[in-house]
Amino acid sequence: MSILQGKWSNLKLTDLFEKTLYERNEKQYMERVIQIPLFPLSLLYRIIVQTRCLFYKRNVLQLKQLPCRVISVGNISLGGSGKTPTTHYIAQLLHDQGFQVAVLSRGYKGKARNKINLVSNGHEIFLNPRDSGDEPYMLATKLNGVPVLTSKDRFKTGKYAIEHFGSSILILDDGFQHIQLKRDLDILLLDSQVMAGNTYLFPRGILREPLKNMKRADLFLVTRSKDPRQNRELETTIKEIKEDAMIFYGNFQPKCLINPFGETIGLNSLKDKRVLAFSGIAHPEYFTASLNELGATVVQELAFTDHHWYSHKDYEKIRRISREVDITVTTEKDMVKIDNSFLRDVKVCALRIKLFINREEAFRQFLLERVRNRK
Repeated sequence: MSILQGKWSNLKLTDLFEKTLYERNEKQYMERVIQIPLFPLSLLYRIIVQTRCLFYKRNVLQLKQLPCRVISVGNISLGGSGKTPTTHYIAQLLHDQGFQVAVLSRGYKGKARNKINLVSNGHEIFLNPRDSGDEPYMLATKLNGVPVLTSKDRFKTGKYAIEHFGSSILILDDGFQHIQLKRDLDILLLDSQVMAGNTYLFPRGILREPLKNMKRADLFLVTRSKDPRQNRELETTIKEIKEDAMIFYGNFQPKCLINPFGETIGLNSLKDKRVLAFSGIAHPEYFTASLNELGATVVQELAFTDHHWYSHKDYEKIRRISREVDITVTTEKDMVKIDNSFLRDVKVCALRIKLFINREEAFRQFLLERVRNRK
């Protein structure tokens, strides 16, 4: 009887393995089938992107230049790679060095429709998050002494910053594709986790441009670089495209918690706490992982789309779940969008992160030398 049971058990395991293998192959097949109609769209997108780049390279379309230093912080993939925290890091560094800095953003999802929208003059904030966009508003709250402006036309916005604030350095937040404006330094962020996946061109994949266009970058910052093997593979890809590439690695690490009044709270307050995590960011899984690494137990996660604006229904759901946990945590980008009336009812904190760069002194020196010695 035991021999029969053993044979039967082995048969069930074999069947289970075959079923799992079949389901995995079926999933891969379906993914390929779905991608078939997207291939011609990606090809068309590639033609448009490369034609535009060629037109600017051949001066068919005129490049514009501003009488100051221009630094671009951008990426080549869709979704978040840490552009805004990196923009904050660079703006703060240069401001602390005595430069007159201004940040220019497209103001994605912001409702302000003026040709030039002044979010902050560096001391006073003039627009609310809905008008400015969540990321420009967050930068305005954190950068004292650094004006933040939004516009689709960053040349005109740059001229405004120079004329009104005496800006000597302009930082383009998400500016890698804004090739019509000459820049002195192009910083390209590459999320090591994202770049390890589908690297086809949009809409088949996650790339905004072909990988070979990375050659335009002067400095590469590989973010979320925790896997040495992935880092080596990505570095090899970069070096194949640009042999003399300057490559640095960075991680976004928790710094503290912030309550609605702007007061800081130690990270140890999360240890052994039951947490509700909610966010509207590109990669909510990174946010949840950070909370777990700090010793929290994330019992419920509410992940909304990137740049999500919270509705009354969302608030009710968060309020209901918050009664079942010790603390509710969100991101800084989300905190600036939350209604004050809701914050009075629910104990919410935001997780503040900070960019840490390997060989930080070399990174700072490269940056400072480039802005002091214009090409």
